[in-house]
Amino acid sequence: MYFILGGLQADTSPERIADGLRPYFTVTDVVLYREGDADHPMAKVSVSDSYMHVWETANRLRGVFHRGRALSFYIPAHQHFDHLFDDDPSDPREAIHIG
Repeated sequence: MYFILGGLQADTSPERIADGLRPYFTVTDVVLYREGDADHPMAKVSVSDSYMHVWETANRLRGVFHRGRALSFYIPAHQHFDHLFDDDPSDPREAIHIG
């Protein structure tokens, strides 16, 4: 899965982003977008973590100031989740109850 990371500095690089996020996510790829406003780039960060892990970690890190700018995380809904949830079916957050 992937998320969009904003609040970045103009001098950032995909390597710096990956290194900075590695304590929180299993980063597999970073694509940097400078089109539009090169002083405020955005990054598409691909990770191999579960949806729940990414959602919870992104919510913890959202709004944290890094080098003078608040980080923003956006998780697009229109992506295929190969591993939507963690492997622990006893975790109540893993259940989808319709009814």
